[in-house]
Amino acid sequence: MTSAISIGECMVELRPVEDDHLRRSFAGDAYNTAVYLKRSAPDIDVSFLTATGDESLSNAMVETWRGEGISDKLVFRIPGERPALYLIETNAKGDRKFHYWRSDTPAKEWLRLLLATGGAETLNKADLVYISGISLAILGYDDRQAAIKLLGTLKTKVAFDPNIRPALWKSMDEARHTFEDMVKLSSIVLPSRQDYQLLYDMNDPLQQIAFTATLTKVEIALTCDEDGCVLRIGDEVTALPTQAVKVVDTSGAGDSFNGAYLAARLKGKPPQEAVKDGLALAAKVVAQPGALIPR
Repeated sequence: MTSAISIGECMVELRPVEDDHLRRSFAGDAYNTAVYLKRSAPDIDVSFLTATGDESLSNAMVETWRGEGISDKLVFRIPGERPALYLIETNAKGDRKFHYWRSDTPAKEWLRLLLATGGAETLNKADLVYISGISLAILGYDDRQAAIKLLGTLKTKVAFDPNIRPALWKSMDEARHTFEDMVKLSSIVLPSRQDYQLLYDMNDPLQQIAFTATLTKVEIALTCDEDGCVLRIGDEVTALPTQAVKVVDTSGAGDSFNGAYLAARLKGKPPQEAVKDGLALAAKVVAQPGALIPR
């Protein structure tokens, strides 16, 4: 069976609903991608690699993962710990603002626990390993360098989404070095236009993708919000538009694109068709509230 491992953090999500109430769910970029990958291709074995606690919130979180068909065989449970939490606010345009309580997140132990239980041997059992910039940013510097070194030794394919969140980095220089190191070792690169704006103050998607091509010759699918996606395969660059949709909440847009894109690639679809699948799913996701929409 084709298999994929997504590495990262899942948190308790609080989102406003009617009458100033808050709705609890569980989300996080790498977890969201795992869910959308599994929903897009139910016959692919999808595992989520993370660390979480052992109390009631962690138990509810893991049960939610199982309900989505995500394997928890690579979930490390740390006694006495509890998951991080965040609150989402959205404006009239659907743009997001996040408030985080994550300084002691147990997910930052994922590398140490992975290395203690198999390391590269564990990851190489999958056909694809997916990781984001957030998955790396929550690690300490030495652990981050060790994670990059480990990922660079893998025989399996690595897919990387930079997903730059400046608040998680000590400096943008550190974020840039991590981005460039990861791009060079990855088989699939899934950046957004905003990543380059934050990292390099670079705004033109064609310039962004040309810059990335100086670092790697692998496939690059650059998402550009309402302008769709720019795909580079070898020396061929193709712009693919997204469908017009009323945006309610942009949470999970990139994660859903990534999940559908990677599912399509694992099923053997060409990159252009994978982009179309990713854009179609992202259009559905932004038209509804929450990072993970109902099935």
